[in-house]
Amino acid sequence: MSNNTIAKPFAWRLPLAALALLLALMSHPSLAIADDLGGIAGIITDASTGAPIPGVQVQFNSPSQSATATTDAKGHFVVLSLPPDNYTLTLVKAGYTTQAVSGQSVYADQTQQYDFQLTKSTDASSGSP
Repeated sequence: MSNNTIAKPFAWRLPLAALALLLALMSHPSLAIADDLGGIAGIITDASTGAPIPGVQVQFNSPSQSATATTDAKGHFVVLSLPPDNYTLTLVKAGYTTQAVSGQSVYADQTQQYDFQLTKSTDASSGSP
């Protein structure tokens, strides 16, 4: 029996495995859109104390999309899967002056870091957009 007769039954496995791997990679949604979208992350702190502010609602608005995030216990927020564009971020928290910051850019396949400080409000109507 020659080596050719032993190798022939296994000859089809390599192309089949390569095809299966290619199909698996193409069907994974996060790989398919990774180069087209970006994100924004940051930390929101108190302007007078520097302490992180939990529970700040961060609204992201652009001509292409709107999204919302809320800061965690350490004042961090993050929104991924945003189309590249210039966004206006509106920061809303009861007891603080609402702040709108325009011109925050998102670039494809990158997460931009934007940190903000909020000032405590003396107005009873603060915290609503």
